[in-house]
Amino acid sequence: MIVVADAGPLIHLSVVRLLRLLPVLYGRILVPDIVYEEVVKEGDLLPGSAELRGADWIERIPHDPDAPLFQILRAQLDSGEAAAIWVAAERRGSLVLSDDRPARLAAEQLGLGVRGTLGVLVEAKRRGEIGEVAPVITELRRQGVWLSERLILRILVEAGESEPGVPPTA
Repeated sequence: MIVVADAGPLIHLSVVRLLRLLPVLYGRILVPDIVYEEVVKEGDLLPGSAELRGADWIERIPHDPDAPLFQILRAQLDSGEAAAIWVAAERRGSLVLSDDRPARLAAEQLGLGVRGTLGVLVEAKRRGEIGEVAPVITELRRQGVWLSERLILRILVEAGESEPGVPPTA
């Protein structure tokens, strides 16, 4: 499976010290050059910068700013998100890692699979890589990552940590 990441999941998983899940779950991760620059150089000393710089499981991929699909995507999304979707579409990528709703919708419209940070956590729990999702959600929120109550409830139900309709405790 080809997996392409934009900045959001890389940063969010770094914030909770779980970036290690990506190579465990997916092996090699393609990261567009513009996303790498955003996280490592522009975000120097911020979460994800050092972790991504030292990751041997990352493959940096150049993007073509003149490609028609990139231009169409760039009209609606930021450059990193547009590049991640473009790379996935060009490589016949089966999965895009993104937390941005408009980017996720654009990827889905192109027939690409999409998973966000919380979806990665659910998959990690299912594979026995983490024990619970709820404490990680609590830590993400403590670190300033905004998550809607509705999304949290849906993810906790999906992870088997809550019943439908029960308010989240995260």
